[in-house]
Amino acid sequence: MEISQIAKVALPPQAAPAGKASAAETAKSFASFLSDSLEQLNNSQLEASRLTEKFVAGEIQDVHQVMLAGVKSSTELQLAVQVRNKVIESYQEIMRMPL
Repeated sequence: MEISQIAKVALPPQAAPAGKASAAETAKSFASFLSDSLEQLNNSQLEASRLTEKFVAGEIQDVHQVMLAGVKSSTELQLAVQVRNKVIESYQEIMRMPL
């Protein structure tokens, strides 16, 4: 691989340089990211539930598809809970700091 090929890699035009975003923009960005993530988690849970209902009704014969959807939604939920726990733990640690 030639080094000259690496020079062609550039940041996408929408990427802002680090340190240029205001606190309000960062908070809004984080809030939208969090909202999108929770919406994706909810959709995953609904999809797993829908596939389970179809499997029980006999509309789906492939149990692997149902199990993969269930495991995926379960894993996403566990990740969300762990992230929540870390956020709460961080908040509590900040609140214990002396002024």
